[in-house]
Amino acid sequence: MKQLVIAQTWVWKYIALTYIMFGCQIAIAQQSLRIIYATSLKVDVQDGDTLQEGVWNLSPDIRPDVYSSPGSEQKKKVTFFTDIDSISFDVEHSSSYDFLIILNKTDTCYTRIVSGKPEPKITRSIMATELLQKDFIKLVEDIQREHGDPLRYKSKAQVKELVDSLYQEIDHPMDQYEFGTIVRYLISAIQDGHTGSSLPSELMSDYDEHIKMFPLQLWFIDDKAFVACDKYKELPIETEILSINEIPINDIKKKLFRYISSDGKNESKKYIQLNYGGFPYMYSWVYGEQEVYTVAYKTGSETIRSKILEADFIKNSQCLKFDQRVDTNLQLEYAPNNIAILTIRSFHSKEFMRTGEDFQSFLASSFREIAAKKVKKLIIDLRNNAGGDTPYGALLYSYLTNQPFHFFPLNANNQQMHIPSEWNFNGKVIFIINGLSFSATSYFAGIARSNDRGVFVGEETGGAYYGGSSGEIYRTVL
Repeated sequence: MKQLVIAQTWVWKYIALTYIMFGCQIAIAQQSLRIIYATSLKVDVQDGDTLQEGVWNLSPDIRPDVYSSPGSEQKKKVTFFTDIDSISFDVEHSSSYDFLIILNKTDTCYTRIVSGKPEPKITRSIMATELLQKDFIKLVEDIQREHGDPLRYKSKAQVKELVDSLYQEIDHPMDQYEFGTIVRYLISAIQDGHTGSSLPSELMSDYDEHIKMFPLQLWFIDDKAFVACDKYKELPIETEILSINEIPINDIKKKLFRYISSDGKNESKKYIQLNYGGFPYMYSWVYGEQEVYTVAYKTGSETIRSKILEADFIKNSQCLKFDQRVDTNLQLEYAPNNIAILTIRSFHSKEFMRTGEDFQSFLASSFREIAAKKVKKLIIDLRNNAGGDTPYGALLYSYLTNQPFHFFPLNANNQQMHIPSEWNFNGKVIFIINGLSFSATSYFAGIARSNDRGVFVGEETGGAYYGGSSGEIYRTVL
């Protein structure tokens, strides 16, 4: 963000006229420019395929406040998400787009999107040892300074020992993928599912185009793995994979889990990452890039057999798609025997902006309807609900209790006391959850479980029962 500096060299007799002209320009701008509203200084920006959470700070004093979008020869969509509103532009190369953000109904933030020259293409490269060491030290310092509770699961001495041992591994030049694996290990050891790392999307695309990986899509269940998809028809679906290159599959899973972040000792979120397309990448980064794989397997009760599989590009081998975006996040249905099914796919206000849904109105009308139909059993489906805004979780629970409550099950000091909603449901409740039920959804499940409000079916949620480290987002770039 760069401040526009205007040289003030006017003669005094022109000052009044200048102020009048400037005032007219503002009035005209407010009439012609698109306007959105905000009550928080933090703004998320979706730039093409990249969502940057909390990357933009509103500054009413900077006029205009310029967001520089990386240049692209192709048109792309750029969206600003405030806490209560959003605005989108189809951005073209070497163009600018002005709009206004009204903060707390009083301050006007003049905002401009500028699409400049394309940034240099990011490619795989070898980086010097001393530069990698500096990056690693910066990362550790940023975690110590900005993370809400990096010592929740480990002592200070344990963290120091971990940091020292990883630093010793940075004793030679590395590319981004090898260094990224060390970063992943450090972040996973913090045991916080809200803290993660990622390679630039350009670098990931480059990897997809140039590196061949394990050619089967696997599905891990407990200590076993099965073929979920095989485009080459080498092995039938549901074939059990016993080992890869003579390493037992459970040992492989345990090792890869050490590089995937999650709350505490929770593993359900780690299974999701492997099962939803992450296994080939993780295996390649941790065990090294390979041209062939010797696989031991068995189908049903058959004897153990082995097969050699050739590595291939991900575009050729992946045949299951895992797109989590939906057109509708909220749904109320009915089943026989006086059962209602309430599906809630998100607690995120920006998701509701995208789909045009109103969470508060939906709950109010749904529970009035449930009461009118005299429903005796309610199923609440929270699968794949990755969380969002905690007040939405608290609002949902207010319809399931007739007692005032704190939203978090433990350490309730200084928390807001919530009151039951008028149309609260007192019948039997079944909650359906999985490893993608995370963040605010885990908090909701925690209060429902601690108050013994219903029966939980499915997998453990992706978040810890005693809460996690969520809130303001801090982003560091190495």
